[in-house]
Amino acid sequence: MAFIYSEFLTRLFSFGSHFGLFCLPIVFSLVSASLLLWIGISRITKARSSSRLVDSQLPTPLIQILVPLKGITSHSKKILSSLLTQDYPNYRVIFILEDQLDPVIELVRNFCSSYPHVGIFFSGKSYHCGQKNFGLARAISELDPDVEILVFCDSSNSADPGWLTRISEPVRSAKFEVCTTFRSFSPQDINVPGVCQAIYATTVFALLTVTPKPWGGGTVIRRKTFERLQVVDAWSETVVDDLVLGNILTKAKIQVHVSPENFLSTPVKKQKFSGLLAFLDRQILFPKFTNPVIWGFTVIWHISICVSLIMSTCGLFLYSLGYIGPEYAVLGLIFWIGVFALVLALRYLNHPRLPILKWIYSFPILIMVATFVCFRSIFLKHIDWAGKRYYCGRGGLVTKVKDLKMS
Repeated sequence: MAFIYSEFLTRLFSFGSHFGLFCLPIVFSLVSASLLLWIGISRITKARSSSRLVDSQLPTPLIQILVPLKGITSHSKKILSSLLTQDYPNYRVIFILEDQLDPVIELVRNFCSSYPHVGIFFSGKSYHCGQKNFGLARAISELDPDVEILVFCDSSNSADPGWLTRISEPVRSAKFEVCTTFRSFSPQDINVPGVCQAIYATTVFALLTVTPKPWGGGTVIRRKTFERLQVVDAWSETVVDDLVLGNILTKAKIQVHVSPENFLSTPVKKQKFSGLLAFLDRQILFPKFTNPVIWGFTVIWHISICVSLIMSTCGLFLYSLGYIGPEYAVLGLIFWIGVFALVLALRYLNHPRLPILKWIYSFPILIMVATFVCFRSIFLKHIDWAGKRYYCGRGGLVTKVKDLKMS
């Protein structure tokens, strides 16, 4: 039996066409990752290393921060209060809730009684689009007409006091109509699922600097631009806000400025693999419906790098046993060196920088889990998000909404 098994492995990794098949996924995944990620990594590094003062002479028009809320965590008070204590002199914050039954209601009411520039908006339940989209669309329709700039920010993201002043500068200076940024995850319990989530988010952040578009985090847009593009109409039919907005901006040929130096921070407490899977599901499934080209490349790339991890490891192992030639080991070694270099560079971007050993050995685990999510996404026609199941068609159009508690 051992002889038959070794003979099979020898034939599998023999010269000729088999070596070409061995090379294909490794070369594709490594070259594509290196090309895209190194561009993003260099841009983020350059932006963060260049210290530049904000122009204090710029106008300070009224800014409205819109924060959709669902549920409460141990970090909610600290995160939300960070948005209420910005040093920008002329802004308001509105928290958008589905109804008064949400457990975060008491915290929000305390904020409203403590800060004069804070408000609360109850959107009601959505039956035809994403709940977040529905809340944003309804809240925007009732904003003060004096508001000139809109800021969309997730409720899980913490900002330093100067964030709003800095992130709004490109829009206030009229250099851009839209400015966006992403986030770094900060696992409080530095376990494998938490580190995997941090690695994935940092990878997405690097890629966004190559192909700029809103993708969670925080986005600043001039209100006139937002209304001219009729974003509310699109949101009222679709499942997700940021990717739909990005597609509208692309169609209108409006340049999006990515601000890597003004990233947000998201604390994660005791992440579990179930939480990691839910995060990856959203990251991979949303573009399936809104941006199928991005989703398709994501699926192919994850499967390719997963196969490459396995094949390069097998190549090194089988060469050490004398079953195959050195060319397999050399290519496998090149692949792993390239992967380690990229992984370490991504760690440099994440704040805080997590322990290097956990960061390194969490990467192949992340690839396996993300590949599973990618493969599963091929067969799914719905997205589970915040207690609801959304059935979607092309462009992210919602065809049906189900309450998971009742389904």
